[in-house]
Amino acid sequence: MASNAWLKRHGGQMLFCMPGDLALSSEQTEEIMLKSADKRSAKGEMAVALLLLWGLQDTYPCDKPASQQPAPAPPD
Repeated sequence: MASNAWLKRHGGQMLFCMPGDLALSSEQTEEIMLKSADKRSAKGEMAVALLLLWGLQDTYPCDKPASQQPAPAPPD
């Protein structure tokens, strides 16, 4: 959350985009982190903060700006 706040203040792209009215419980946060660890086959050598950040990115991705969206497929 602190990283997103700093990036937003300095014009950077946010790392993840949680709904503004969402408050995660410690249980939900743990579940997100554990899913991230499973997805990445983490075996204890990864920092919990990184696993949580990646899990938040997986769970709450930000919409890409139009300039970064893939071009639409041409009509047949």
